[in-house]
Amino acid sequence: MITFDQKKCVNCLLCTAVCPSSVLDDIDGKPFVREEKNCIECLHCAAVCPVQAVLFDEQPAILPESLPELPGDFARTLESYLLTVRSYRHFKPIPVEKELLAQAIQYSAWAPSAKNQHPTEWIIVNGDEKIKSIMDYILSFVKENQISAEIAAQYDQGNNMVVGNAKTLLFAHAKKSALNPTVDTAIALQNITLMLHAHGVGTCWGGYLTRLSNLIPEIRELLSLPEDHELFGAMMIGYPEGEKYLHIPKRIKSPKISWL
Repeated sequence: MITFDQKKCVNCLLCTAVCPSSVLDDIDGKPFVREEKNCIECLHCAAVCPVQAVLFDEQPAILPESLPELPGDFARTLESYLLTVRSYRHFKPIPVEKELLAQAIQYSAWAPSAKNQHPTEWIIVNGDEKIKSIMDYILSFVKENQISAEIAAQYDQGNNMVVGNAKTLLFAHAKKSALNPTVDTAIALQNITLMLHAHGVGTCWGGYLTRLSNLIPEIRELLSLPEDHELFGAMMIGYPEGEKYLHIPKRIKSPKISWL
């Protein structure tokens, strides 16, 4: 799938040096593709090529825009931004625009993924009717099966622990046979979270929502989940309302580090 534009290639062999699978090698000082090896299509080779000589499916393997230059104080800006990200459960009564959601999800494609599989697929549920159906199924399930009783108890008191008052839900699913769908999906969701927060959109990871939706056949059917797929994450999404955070809270549990 990878080829080289021989008119551009200067035989610097930078592409062979960064190939993680040794698919690219050199013969007589020129790069070539070892067809007996499996390319994972990471395109490190294209990203490092100084003359844009790497092709994929006979097309340029890089985006037309230039690599962004980060400002000199970016590290401090990033540190500050990470300290502002919070989980939100109370939202304005409007769904998030499809264009903004699609844009954020696009950036999940640049998240790390085992063997570059990127197995995660996305389902967006917008609006009251379908979200109410999901909640009805969950409430019925927890009451009938006597599990997570706190969900029903809190719901009766006006506190929806599963979806808050979100008008938009994001479900992430993948084949159970994928190489590492749990980690791949979590990293992809974090990319989406950070992008949405940068645009003023709040999120909250839905642990109850993920676990129970996998267990309830009616929700799997509503989401049209393939039989060999599982939900590996879900989020409530919306424009925050009524929650304005003014301070950086202490982290009660600091990261535990062992130096060897």
